[in-house]
Formats: sequence, structure tokens, C-alpha cells
Amino acid sequence: MTFPDDDPDRIPTQAELDAEDMAEIARRSADAEHRDRYPARPVDPGPPPTVLTRGARIAWLASAVAGLIWVVYGFVNLSATTTRLADRLEPGLEELSDVDSAAKAQSLAEFWPLAFLIGIPVVVALSWPMLVGVARTHSRNLRNVYLSTVVVICLFVPVCADLLFNYPDAPRWVWAMAWVQFGLLIVSAILTLSRAVGQWLPPSMRVKPFRVMRGQ
Repeated sequence: MTFPDDDPDRIPTQAELDAEDMAEIARRSADAEHRDRYPARPVDPGPPPTVLTRGARIAWLASAVAGLIWVVYGFVNLSATTTRLADRLEPGLEELSDVDSAAKAQSLAEFWPLAFLIGIPVVVALSWPMLVGVARTHSRNLRNVYLSTVVVICLFVPVCADLLFNYPDAPRWVWAMAWVQFGLLIVSAILTLSRAVGQWLPPSMRVKPFRVMRGQ
């Protein structure tokens, strides 16, 4: 839009600025309507990177095997694990005068091992179709959901390893298996964040606040 006055130092009036803004909004609206009416053809992204279809999956499968080992051991030795955990919790509960520390410790020890031994494998199992789906659906959002799920798993696995297996009379290899699972899950997540995967996935639709405030 041009102003009627050719004076370069002339300050445009508010009406002229408003008219220019309205013209720009109308142009963008027309462009957006054209894009919606005639969407661009989807571009074939090509085959997914090997690091996504092989490396990340191998790391996940290895972590699942390590997890299965400590879960099976935990179920087989559930009674001993419950006893160890109750003995560990009871001294801390004795400070609460209005609570039967022995009964409360036993109650907690009976609940948390089962919660860990059932909950963690279920969430791990759910993460597998997410990982596979990233390559099948070419979805950056699904990759982000997978990463979030791995973060949740990795928050709970060390806690589980400490509460269930970190005792002098418990085999150290079982405790180590939980940490092996932890490490391999991290490897799997890192591989999905590799540069090759990032370039293969569609562009991120991140919102830029400053551009939004400027109406861009």
C-alpha cells in the first residue's frame, strides 16, 4: 500500500495504518483459503532410517529382556522381597505415634512390589507399538510420545531397583538387570533423537510466541 503523500518524512495517519493492516489480513486469509482448498500433495519421505528401524528397536528389545529377568525374579521371590521392604520401612514409620508402624510397613510392602512388577512391564510393553509406529506413520508427535513414555519408565525403574533388590542378602545381578534396562532404554530414546531421524520426520509445528504476538 502506498500513501498519497510522496514526502518520505511524512508520518502516516492511524486510518492509513489500519487500512494497511486490514489489507495484509485479507491477503493472508486469501492465501490460507487457497492452501486449504488446494492442499499440497504429500511428499514421500522415503524409507525410515536404519537407526530407527533397527538400532532403536534392538536397544528396546535388549532392555525388555533385562526387564523381564528382574520382573520374573521379583515374582518368584515376592515373599522375601515383601519381608525385606517391610523391615526397611518400619523404622521410618515408628516416628508416627498414631500409626501402627509394623502393620503400615507390611501394608506398603505388600502393595508396592506388586505395583512395580505389574505396572512397569505394562508401560514398557505399550512403548513398543509407539516405537514401531514412528517408522510406520512417519509421525514426529508419536516419537515425542514414545520419548515421554521412556522418561516415565526411567523415573520408576531405579526406584524399583532400590526398593526391591538393593539389600545385602539379595543377588546383586538382579539389581544390575534393572539398571541395564534403564541404560538400554536411554540408548533407544537417544537413537530416535538422532540427526537422521530428525531429518526424516516431518518438520516440527512448534508455536513461536513472538511471531504470534506480531500476528505472523
